[in-house]
Amino acid sequence: MELLDIIILVVVGGFALFGFWFGFIHTLGSLLGTILGVYLSSHYYEPVASWIVHVTGWGSNWPKVTTFIVAFIVINRLVGLAFFFIDKVLHVVTRLPFIKSINRLLGLALGFFEGVISIGIILYFIERFPINEHLTDALGSSQFAPVAIEIGAVLWPLFPAALKIIESSVNYVEGVVLP
Repeated sequence: MELLDIIILVVVGGFALFGFWFGFIHTLGSLLGTILGVYLSSHYYEPVASWIVHVTGWGSNWPKVTTFIVAFIVINRLVGLAFFFIDKVLHVVTRLPFIKSINRLLGLALGFFEGVISIGIILYFIERFPINEHLTDALGSSQFAPVAIEIGAVLWPLFPAALKIIESSVNYVEGVVLP
């Protein structure tokens, strides 16, 4: 098993445990945060990445990937925090014995789903804008990355047209030819 596969399993497992621990309502908010994070970060990462390239002189892909991932995570967590507070308001209902078990099991399932989507989106983006040859090779040799990337690609329509144009025009980066 590749290191990337282990990382994917740990992250997805962490999301699932997060869902179990916090329950359905909080995890639903986190999932909505994932979707909103993809939408907003894919629309606004370009200006920040351009600024980073201008200031640092780095190549264009590293700042794009980094900016997208950071914006995605921050937006995701902020929406999740809002739903955390909603969950606290509904605390009385979700603590009833039978409801509590259902809340946690649905949270586990939703957390797993959110983890797969999150990893898939990040890997999908990295696949489109490769950072280096080692990471590209790791994606190619991973057992779980292709599945996660395909699942993440389901949210591709949320990406703006500009990102699709950039993706279609990139043929190589740092000597790595894209498949």
